[in-house]
Amino acid sequence: MKSCAAAILFFATTTIAAVPLSFADLKGWWCAEPTHGGESSKVCVHFLEEDGKQAARLSLPAIGGHDVSIGIAEIDGQTVDFESLKFQLEYNDSRNTLRGVIPEAIAPIYKIPIEFTRAAALDKPASGAWNLPRAKVTWFYDTNSAVWAGLEHDAETDLIFVANDAGAVISLDRAGKQHWSFSTDQPIKARPSVIGPWLLVTSDSGFFYKLDKRTGREQWRARVDSGSPPRVPPTDPNSKWDRYGSSAIADATRVFVASRDKHLYALDIRTGAQLWRVSAGDIVTATPVLYRDLILFAAFDGKVTAVSAIDGKERWTYDAKLAVPGDLTVAGDRVYLGSRTYDLIALDAASGKELWKRYYWFSWIESPPVVRDGTVYTGSSDALGVFAFDATSGATRWKARVPGWAWSRPAVGDELIVVGTVGMGGYLGSRNGALVGIDRASGTLRWIHIEPPDQAVVEKRTEWGFAASPLIVGKHAYAADLRGRVYAIDLASAPSKTQ
Repeated sequence: MKSCAAAILFFATTTIAAVPLSFADLKGWWCAEPTHGGESSKVCVHFLEEDGKQAARLSLPAIGGHDVSIGIAEIDGQTVDFESLKFQLEYNDSRNTLRGVIPEAIAPIYKIPIEFTRAAALDKPASGAWNLPRAKVTWFYDTNSAVWAGLEHDAETDLIFVANDAGAVISLDRAGKQHWSFSTDQPIKARPSVIGPWLLVTSDSGFFYKLDKRTGREQWRARVDSGSPPRVPPTDPNSKWDRYGSSAIADATRVFVASRDKHLYALDIRTGAQLWRVSAGDIVTATPVLYRDLILFAAFDGKVTAVSAIDGKERWTYDAKLAVPGDLTVAGDRVYLGSRTYDLIALDAASGKELWKRYYWFSWIESPPVVRDGTVYTGSSDALGVFAFDATSGATRWKARVPGWAWSRPAVGDELIVVGTVGMGGYLGSRNGALVGIDRASGTLRWIHIEPPDQAVVEKRTEWGFAASPLIVGKHAYAADLRGRVYAIDLASAPSKTQ
């Protein structure tokens, strides 16, 4: 015979059915603030009738998304799901909440619980006018093709090197005068690297070039791509969004460069002869780093690997779970990297042990970290921000809101950080291409340089703005945009604070 308690429970569960949820119960706004990795972010769902249908809209304020359609709200008993987003929510009558797990489509890897409660309507954010003081442009030079590869400066010659999608490598003095140019005939997506008397350049031609930095004369070329997949534009559903390429690093006798053909190459710095190569699980666009006798590199399968600089033998591997597209950075005994899991990660460079993570809500981290005076600085993608963290603990120091995708490496000066952003028309929320100056101590935006695109660029959903990593040299910042122009910004006359 059942116990009294069991009998009561049996009776309750078999005779009292939950009242089915109706759309009238849901109409209006529901908001939540889920937390992961010590970071929280607001998420709102708006249920409303549209053209006689039970519609739903999603807002993610952290990335500027407001009231974006997620299709029809489909109700089954106490459960609601959405036509265009796998996001099942259970209604709790006693708490008047909707509970579920954030879908992988907007928060990959981690199963992050979320609970919505009724809320007031979320105000639509004002369109970003970015009413900041304008930077003073000293000069500009037109390379005649989009620039994705970051700029490089050589202290010995005081030359600035820029490379573009036409495959041209160009040297400029700091007055904007061209000294020489060299053609690789195919787009260059990786920053040229000055190493001693040489300029080392990787091109989508499949070759790696060693040039004399003073004259641009070719010393040798070596094939470092045995057949990589073609780059697919971001408008194609099969795109990997692999916008950049690996630059070169070197020790006394060897040059190291990673390739989209899923290999890391070691070449003789004198002759270009291949010394060894090691395979990766996917394409590699991140520039590797040297640490003691190790080369550390990362691929689009999320694997971060340390190999011997002498023979390429593996020492350790760390799994970041998703693609690591941006360059690695070593500072002291640590290596820092960004992942498409939305994590900025610090590892012990000798062992690969994870030391800390910081989570960027709803945003890939494509931007290579920069470490200076105990602080890590990175840009972001959809988070539309530049972040500063304590390099030892990962504690947040500040976040600066910026106009668009900050994919490139920030230029970090003594008092100022200069960051390029990329914009696109017809995207979720506002995205603007610009160059911004940020106070290094506080994260306050000081000035902006922005040149809005023409209507054709907006309508074609073409990326615009500053995708290449800028430079700070002396009292000037140098940056190149997706129209192909290199700009010199006078920092001495730049505003010291926002107005």
